[in-house]
Amino acid sequence: MRSGDRSHSDNHTQIEPDDEMRKQAREHLRQRQEAGKARHSEAHGGSHKPRSEAHAPHADEHAGRKIDRKSTPSHASDKMMQRTKTTDRQAALRPSSRHPSHAAGRQGQNQTQRTLPLAVYSAAEYATSGARYAADTAKALPRGVLALVAVALVAIIGFAAFQCTRPADEPQPDPVPVVTDVEQAGQDEQAQPEEAPVEFDATPAALDGVPEGEGLQTFALAGNEAPALSQEQSAAIEAAVSAAEESGNVSVVFYDIDTGKGISYDADTAVYGASSFKAPYALYVCQTQVDTGNIGLDDLCQGTSAYDPSSYYNGGAYPLSDLITDAIVYSDNNAFGSLRDAFDFEGYDAWATNLGLDDVLYRADSWYPWYCARTSAKVWTEMYSYLQTDSEAALLLGELTGQTETSFMREALAGTGALVQDKAGWCVDSDPRWNGVCDAGIVTLGDKAYILSIMTGMPDGEESYLLYEDIATAVFAARDTLA
Repeated sequence: MRSGDRSHSDNHTQIEPDDEMRKQAREHLRQRQEAGKARHSEAHGGSHKPRSEAHAPHADEHAGRKIDRKSTPSHASDKMMQRTKTTDRQAALRPSSRHPSHAAGRQGQNQTQRTLPLAVYSAAEYATSGARYAADTAKALPRGVLALVAVALVAIIGFAAFQCTRPADEPQPDPVPVVTDVEQAGQDEQAQPEEAPVEFDATPAALDGVPEGEGLQTFALAGNEAPALSQEQSAAIEAAVSAAEESGNVSVVFYDIDTGKGISYDADTAVYGASSFKAPYALYVCQTQVDTGNIGLDDLCQGTSAYDPSSYYNGGAYPLSDLITDAIVYSDNNAFGSLRDAFDFEGYDAWATNLGLDDVLYRADSWYPWYCARTSAKVWTEMYSYLQTDSEAALLLGELTGQTETSFMREALAGTGALVQDKAGWCVDSDPRWNGVCDAGIVTLGDKAYILSIMTGMPDGEESYLLYEDIATAVFAARDTLA
């Protein structure tokens, strides 16, 4: 090698002292090159002539000849790398003027590439320059590092080639939607089938599920979740009940026939029911005597004079339908007494026991039982089922209970548009045990039906009627919570 080249190399190929790996690699390469020169000289009798021009490799590249970079002196590698970058960049941006055939080919190629964005040319340019730079640098690296560099290089070249060959108008793929955990949870929740509504069969036995104990409570007879009253609803009911309790005990059961959800207050507190039991007793007569054919509605039934000698029904015999009508609509005591005298021993206790009406069994001292709101709700639940049938007696009872002359419930719910089928009872006596203002029945509003029973030990009188209506209004106002 010429001395002039040595000086040039020393000035431009300084190795950083902290890059020990590169220093050792270049020293090893230099030794290999010198050994190769010696072997070549021996083989050819010393006729080898080293390259004398520092820029000959770069000129050979422009002449289209393949460059054997293994024979390039190490001291010129950095210089060649810089020139290669510049030449590659220029070659990629303009056709060669030294080779007409190449220029013609590139001109045709440019016609195709004009539709590609400028970023594509940049990608191809940098990929080509990067590949050549990596080839120069790789000679000075260990084999393990070379393997990693080779993998990265293949990936870069492949990506650049792919970008260069893609048409400009190629549709972009739709982005993959990212679903967050919250959105996924919402989708999973929507995907799950809705729970089937709990079916409730309204029977007297189901009312055994009404909670025992004192105070205001809610319940769910079908096994679903009990309704929750608002603070305002609870306060309104408790205030109305508290005012009435100053004059007597209060027992309440109110529930939705479809859902089995309801409200209760001291459900098992018994009071004197007075005439409120006249419609339930007529139900017993219709189910066990009329529907079985033992007696017809037009058949005569012996009247009684034991209670009210001034009553129309005083001795003699009267059509069964007349006795039932006057006992329910006008609350006639002799009409009711006639029914009891005729049918008390025709299976009444068995009928009552079968329905779970244990506190309304026959007693010799009174036609009117002391009973609670739970028992009252049971018998009106049975009445509701019976009115769904098409028997002649059921049609009669449905008509009569909707025409009761005295109805505390109908007065209380007049503004709601509800249909009330009920029977009220009232009594005042010097003995408070015989006091009672009660009413119970079926309340229908739209397509919803409810059983409402409010039994109180208040004495008969206008003040008690108003207190009763306040309870009925407050309780029925909470009906939406039972849906």
